[in-house]
Amino acid sequence: MKKLNLNSDNSIFWELVRFVVIGVYGTIIDFAIEGWLTSMIASKTENAGAVAAFFVMFAISVIGFLIATPATWSLTSIWGFRNVEKEAEAKARTLKGMIIFTVLAFLGLVLGAVIQFFGYMICLEWSGWGINILGGFSFDKMFGEGGNLNILWAWLVVLVIRTAFTMVFNYVTRKLFIYKAPKQPKDAQIEQ
Repeated sequence: MKKLNLNSDNSIFWELVRFVVIGVYGTIIDFAIEGWLTSMIASKTENAGAVAAFFVMFAISVIGFLIATPATWSLTSIWGFRNVEKEAEAKARTLKGMIIFTVLAFLGLVLGAVIQFFGYMICLEWSGWGINILGGFSFDKMFGEGGNLNILWAWLVVLVIRTAFTMVFNYVTRKLFIYKAPKQPKDAQIEQ
């Protein structure tokens, strides 16, 4: 049976832990910006159709993304990935590395938005449930007088699916294209 070396700072376990911590940090920044902007314009999107409201929310998420990405890139570059080729590590800290990081993260954002759009459309129109979390999304619709907790549950399910996909996508693409592990003999990677 193969044993994973959890004592090493370079182990995949600790790399994943650091990746999740950095992801939570970036998500907090992103959600704070998105929540603030959404609350400012919620009344303006109240009568928008589902597709128009989705694109307004996507534009807001792009703003949150643009603010959070430099923070996550810098923290990832100095702390996130430790088991990295020296050459790849040096390239990751350059402007070109930041651009590649941002482009891959933006691709993850777009793919996550597609998942989010399908989730919202299933809840709103395609399933017949009529759960509208797009037009004028607000916490008052969930918890206020006459609120509907189905909105909260639909929003959470879509959020979890989108976030899980985006997290896996970001980790895999960063590991494959930016923070490549050094080539080691198989015996050195996993102890028997």
